[in-house]
Amino acid sequence: MRTSVAVLALFSLCALASEPSVFGAGDLNQPNPYGLTNEEKLILENKKEIQSVMQKSNVQIAKVETVSERLDGLQTIIEGLVQTTNEQKMALQRLSESPGDANTTDELKKQVAANTENIAQFKALLEELSHVVDTINADYVSKEQFAALIKQLKVKVPVTEAASPAKMDGAALEKEANRLFSQKKYAEAQSYFEQMVQKKHKVAEGYFMIGETYFERKGYKTAVMNYKESASRNENAFYMPTLLLHSGISMEKAGDMTMAKAFYQATVSKYAGTGAAKEAELRLSKLQ
Repeated sequence: MRTSVAVLALFSLCALASEPSVFGAGDLNQPNPYGLTNEEKLILENKKEIQSVMQKSNVQIAKVETVSERLDGLQTIIEGLVQTTNEQKMALQRLSESPGDANTTDELKKQVAANTENIAQFKALLEELSHVVDTINADYVSKEQFAALIKQLKVKVPVTEAASPAKMDGAALEKEANRLFSQKKYAEAQSYFEQMVQKKHKVAEGYFMIGETYFERKGYKTAVMNYKESASRNENAFYMPTLLLHSGISMEKAGDMTMAKAFYQATVSKYAGTGAAKEAELRLSKLQ
């Protein structure tokens, strides 16, 4: 009994030492959240999609505003050139009715020709920019489309297996979870083990196996959190040697050598002679 209490106390110390990281699991506000359920992963994915759409929308608005400013500027220039050209044409008309300075007439004709050419070029550019605005607007995410996207994102987590975990009993969930785990489909196995826990079927073992799925995927901090939950529910389970060993390895991988040694020592003292104890002893010797 004292040994069991010591093991649980060890996990409590581990929790205190690693609280900012281990118990940050599932926090969607973290830059790189971990330990998420399938539903939380979907929420995070949707959040990223919404942010992407908002960013695209803001970029499109900025583009439209920039091009529109250029269009307004060009329109003002063209209007000014047209007015100047009309005035020059009227001056030429007056000169043709009453003979005047030939040099003045030639100069006006050159200016009218140059302005006419500039107007044509500016109109072509104006048409091109108008086409750019039309293209941007065609891809623009309107408020209605944005609202529709938000509504569309509110979907349930898809189930890739033939049978939905929610409709399976505890024994079936356990069998399928272990099958997926043996095939190294750890993420899928995790969802079935989580359903086991929800249905209160072998809860302690379910938490242990959830920890194992994270351990295999190098999610060591979340693995320890689940190992702790499992040990608190059944400190005499058959898998406890592995649980303590993997807790030690997880802490070692996380850089906490003090806690890693403590877990290895607990494995050796409580489960001497087991394969887990031998590996723990070997790892412990390398940390001395």
